[in-house]
Amino acid sequence: MRTENNPRNLNVGILIIIILYGLALYHVPLHSTFFCLDDSIAIVNNGTIKQIDIPKIFNAFNTRFLAGLSFALNYRWSGLNPGGWRLINLLIHCLNAFLVYLLIKSTLYVYAARKRILFYPLEWPAFLGSMLFLCHPIQTEPVNFITQRFVLMATFFYLASLCLYVKSRLMQNSVIASEAKPRHGGATSPTAPRHDRRRKFYYLCSLITAIAAMLCKEFVVTLPFMIALYEFCFLNFLHETIGQRWKRLTPFFVIALIVPILLLRTPPEAISVANIADSDLIQEGGPQKVRSHIDITRALQGISRKSYFLTELNVVCTYVRLLFLPVNQNFDYDYPLSHTMDAKTLMSGVFLLFLLALAAVVYKSYRIVSFSILWFFIALSVESSFIPLGHVIAEYRLYLASVGFVFLIMMLIYMKQEDQKKLYMMVAAVLVGFSILTYQRNKIWKDDFSLWDDTVSQSPHKARPYNDRGWAYYNRGQFTQAMSDYNKAIEIDPNFAIAYNNRGWAYYNQGQLTLAISDYNKTIEIAPDFAKAYYNRALVYAKQKNFNQAIVDFSKAIAINPNHEDTYCNRGLAYNNQGRFSQAISDYNKAIDIDPSYAEAYLNRGWAYYNQGEPTQAVSDYNKAIEIRPNLTTAYLDRGMAYNNQGQFTVAISDYDKAIEMDPRYAAAYINRAVVYYELGQYDKAWGDVHKAEELGAIVNPGFVSALKKVWGHNAAFTKE
Repeated sequence: MRTENNPRNLNVGILIIIILYGLALYHVPLHSTFFCLDDSIAIVNNGTIKQIDIPKIFNAFNTRFLAGLSFALNYRWSGLNPGGWRLINLLIHCLNAFLVYLLIKSTLYVYAARKRILFYPLEWPAFLGSMLFLCHPIQTEPVNFITQRFVLMATFFYLASLCLYVKSRLMQNSVIASEAKPRHGGATSPTAPRHDRRRKFYYLCSLITAIAAMLCKEFVVTLPFMIALYEFCFLNFLHETIGQRWKRLTPFFVIALIVPILLLRTPPEAISVANIADSDLIQEGGPQKVRSHIDITRALQGISRKSYFLTELNVVCTYVRLLFLPVNQNFDYDYPLSHTMDAKTLMSGVFLLFLLALAAVVYKSYRIVSFSILWFFIALSVESSFIPLGHVIAEYRLYLASVGFVFLIMMLIYMKQEDQKKLYMMVAAVLVGFSILTYQRNKIWKDDFSLWDDTVSQSPHKARPYNDRGWAYYNRGQFTQAMSDYNKAIEIDPNFAIAYNNRGWAYYNQGQLTLAISDYNKTIEIAPDFAKAYYNRALVYAKQKNFNQAIVDFSKAIAINPNHEDTYCNRGLAYNNQGRFSQAISDYNKAIDIDPSYAEAYLNRGWAYYNQGEPTQAVSDYNKAIEIRPNLTTAYLDRGMAYNNQGQFTVAISDYDKAIEMDPRYAAAYINRAVVYYELGQYDKAWGDVHKAEELGAIVNPGFVSALKKVWGHNAAFTKE
């Protein structure tokens, strides 16, 4: 007989096994060093997450607020280290696998009470089902594609709410049983009130986690329907009226209204950060502004609802294939659109109708099979129906739907009386096979080049994989291959704005500024709301010393995306170069407000203060920059200049020494230290630093050299080597 603690110990043991196995499967991508696609918008270039500011995070993420808050917390913990972000994703995935275990186990115990269809200890299919969910290759995308924490967190709260609801309903059965067994003398069992309090607690927690789910991703609006499905599939034995059951379900349908209500107040920030709606853009006095018209029933895609729905008939069949045969996975599918009911689309529709009919037919005899099929369709109903999304197919959309697949597979394996050893060998073969595929797929995620090189091989006629592989080549210093891929992307899609932008960046860093501006002009012509293109073109103008035009473009970028700290910082530099120090300081203040750990902003603000004749404030900012980034060489140089300005020659020399220690070829540090030695009358040391600076190719101020010669009486000519 079990003790009360045994189930708890078993659960802890299973959770530990799940986490360890997950770490083993995903250890390769945990060491990867890249973000991809939406990660740059939602994380890398999103100033909103650089500090924990609840109102700003809520406006930026809207219906995905809790996921956005987790991004801010993750940034505080690990900065922009991708490994730290993927570790959190993996841990959430492991928790979801554990919730799958709890859900399957509860369901099997509930169903076994009325009909025995399994012939083995019920913990086994529950545990193996959770392991199947954990190691299925289709899960590699939502775990490794960091932004899809939206999906992971939404699924976590979704499953948690359902598990807690089931627990509360089963506690209700315990209350009924306790009240039905009077003690001696006719008194009710004392356990009944305690069970009732626990039941209400679990029900309340179920409602709270349902609310949390609504703040992670929009597909969770299906949660009340899933709870209702579970209620009417498995909890009939509680003998309640329809009215009583719907009374208990109604709060979940009310909670589901959170999603459409929040979507109706979608702020412009959420459109760009979370990609949760489409909008019109108009030109008003130069900068792009979002119109009041925001379409919450589509997300950044011009495909018609009819074409999207017809295409999704084929896509859902592909999803079924990927669940049973997870091969030829692709991060960026080049999926054909269906604009009419052609033969392939018709066959797909017939197949899906067959699955729904099968769910109806087996409802009474094999209810878990019916439940599994209906789970799959309900989970996909938001993203694979009439609501056009950014892409017609994405593997991460299968994450929640795969729970239904796990239920189905465990039932099919365990529902027959087979030799136990054969059964375990069958399950082991499936788990080992899927684990191998997952491990191999995770190797693709080791770096950005591997991912996009594989994607190019899978989608050779799609522009985006070439563009992103080009970016990977560029980051490796392989500029020829990068330019080739950008050109190929533009050849495939002449209106692919991002490819022009990236090619312009490559030209900029190769010093081909005219070609860079040409590409940025083309980018802006295609996508006039593309803030990054204005920002990059401004950098080119700044490099050409055309600071007026640079400021115009920086300002346009800020009007489109007011939360990008780099834009403020670089506009501040342009103001600095024009001697407009007050405006520069204002921009640096804004950059620091967005990201309080932005060392370069403190550094540049210190320089502006120094040029305004405020060395004390300058030193304060240099101190802060060094505190944040102790290896920021320029900060030591600039602080040394500020100390020199204040007559603190000893500490100035100390800072120059530190700068030279960090970079022995830092000519400016030698020159500035020479000036301090000159002020201290240490002319030999001053000459030594001047000579060293000239050896490094620097041109020392002739007036200073002349003055040094005069006071030292040294008439030798100093020439640049």
